[in-house]
Amino acid sequence: DGQPEGLEEGELLSWQLEGLRVVCLDRDAQPDAASLAELAGEPVGLVSGVVPALELSSAGVGHDLLEVTLFPPSPDGGDAPPERLDQLPDDADTVLVPYVEEIVPAVDTDAGLVLIDPPAGLLELVQPKRRRRVTIRGLLPAAGETHAPPES
Repeated sequence: DGQPEGLEEGELLSWQLEGLRVVCLDRDAQPDAASLAELAGEPVGLVSGVVPALELSSAGVGHDLLEVTLFPPSPDGGDAPPERLDQLPDDADTVLVPYVEEIVPAVDTDAGLVLIDPPAGLLELVQPKRRRRVTIRGLLPAAGETHAPPES
């Protein structure tokens, strides 16, 4: 299989998750389904990134988050959802999904699927959009120093 060396069973690297299709658990599916695809219900979106817990807190609390770019609503319900991130509109909504077993019960990188069982309201917590990315082109002053603009 495509498991990188040095990883334990069930461990994944963030790049293995990016681009995977996220689907909700079909609560009417048989619990003894033979494949993850048989448990898949409503398509949600594509994994567009992973936010490691250490980026959120250096104290080691919290969990990694999956950034999921949501599929835009189809006006007639007949269009197939996009297969790749570059096929989604630039202004598509994103949500953050905690990467915990209760919410993400299964991942199948070979099938390209992430199965989620989100609590009520999670997929409505859309992340704010930025007009443009912030780029820092210089170093910040050391802690305690101030930087005043030059007087004109």
